Amino acid sequence: MMLLDSMCDSLAHSWQQLATKAGSDGRQMDVRSMALLALALLSITAPLELSQLSFAIIGAFAYALLQYMQVPTSGAAQQQRSKEKAYALDAPPSPPTTAASPKFTPTPTSYRSWRERSAATPSPRKPAHLASAGSDARRNEGPKQEFRQPSSQPIPKPCFWAVGWDAEVQELLAQIYPSPESDKVVAQLARAVKRQLSRYIPEIEVTGFLSSDLHRGTAFGVAVPEVDIVASVSPDVFLSCVQHARQPPSAVLADAKKVQKCAIRFCTNQLVGTGGFKFRRSAFKGLEPKVTLLASAGLCGTKEAIPVDFSVNSSTPLYNAALMTECGQLEPRARALILLVRRWAKDRGVCHAAKGHLSPYAWTLLVIYFLQVGVRSGPLLPPLDGFKRSAGLAGKPAASAASGWTRPEGGIGGQKTVGALFKEFVAFFAKDFDFRKEAVSVRRGLRAPPDLALPIHVVLCEDGVTSEVAPSIEDPFEPKRNLSETSTAVTVARLHEELTRAEELCSRGGSLAELLEPWVPPERAEGDEEVDI
Repeated sequence: MMLLDSMCDSLAHSWQQLATKAGSDGRQMDVRSMALLALALLSITAPLELSQLSFAIIGAFAYALLQYMQVPTSGAAQQQRSKEKAYALDAPPSPPTTAASPKFTPTPTSYRSWRERSAATPSPRKPAHLASAGSDARRNEGPKQEFRQPSSQPIPKPCFWAVGWDAEVQELLAQIYPSPESDKVVAQLARAVKRQLSRYIPEIEVTGFLSSDLHRGTAFGVAVPEVDIVASVSPDVFLSCVQHARQPPSAVLADAKKVQKCAIRFCTNQLVGTGGFKFRRSAFKGLEPKVTLLASAGLCGTKEAIPVDFSVNSSTPLYNAALMTECGQLEPRARALILLVRRWAKDRGVCHAAKGHLSPYAWTLLVIYFLQVGVRSGPLLPPLDGFKRSAGLAGKPAASAASGWTRPEGGIGGQKTVGALFKEFVAFFAKDFDFRKEAVSVRRGLRAPPDLALPIHVVLCEDGVTSEVAPSIEDPFEPKRNLSETSTAVTVARLHEELTRAEELCSRGGSLAELLEPWVPPERAEGDEEVDI
């Protein structure tokens, strides 16, 4: 019986090799192979009796038939998956560098070109009168919890040489203020990006924006880069360049948002392919899609790679830079407080917009709004009308003196330090401000409910039944845009948790090093399913 089994296996193996060789490439075997196979079969079957030989042949043919039926099915499925993957990764060939359209010069109004085109086409955004119900799609997704993952280079707790709260704050501010060397690095990056992309889109313009010093490593440094690289190009010019190589689908041409994403993908392919950048992640769910790239140390002229956020015709970096610059001119402590708050929010893990947290731009608006309405001794900043350049970006005439606002006694040389203002900031939003009934509106600069045109974002809690109102943060340059629209129940809870922690720590006289201790997600309990945030 064992002999019979071995004979069956040998015959089946031989037949399978024969079928595979004959069917895989569609060619017939040569005479030598056929002769060797026949000789092998003869040497195996010669000692067998007729009954044994019959059972061996039947078993071999049955086994070979089963294997033959399974191989083509698996191969067809694998071939289909390969085709789908190749189609998904296929990028349009590089277009010629000849200019077919007039040169496009970016202006403050040109950053709105994508949204103006979007307004002319159907948009999935919910109308204002129905916005109180929140985003149904996001509510159905439910909250997601982030868990701790191993880190090869964990960020240690910060240490300061200075002693005392205010002295520690001043030491930190001296470290994170943008330095001339960092400005040069960003300008060099912008030139490198323009040089690479101009080969395909000659009319493109590239601008770099820097928020903080590049040489101070922080927690979540790659997740929330300090550098924004914005490419500016007319949608018509971009489409004309792409159409030289391949006609985009009509569905893409009809949707301005898809055209913008197509532009980002096209530029990213060129920068990652031969431009000295590495791709890290993409964030296409927000109103302004972007990708995070790593610029190589050789490209930057630095010791380490620099993370950057790359976008096309994005207006947020321009708005943020304009507000921070003008805040520094109106009240020097305002820019310092913005840098301090953003550093705290970044280290404590509540500044990553791609995961549903508030963006750095939203935190900038929170600080400005606090300086307008929350300082106990009186407002330090006027409403938006009092910002000369920023009011112009918003399409409003700047007022020499905003109505209802006067600089408090002591003016710029007031007695409160940046450290004292930070303590009032966290106390204001942790205890005084009602996130359910009030809106953060730098445009109006007063405490009031949300404007009727501002959508209210409602998030679904973990129980799947109760809901909560996310913070209403109005974009002063686009009053119908709520900057907390990507928040979830988990991120809203984290926001309140960090504000409460900071307020309690400041109340008991904690140190700045303790305040900025990098946040670590909780450990995943056994049995919990992995959640992708």
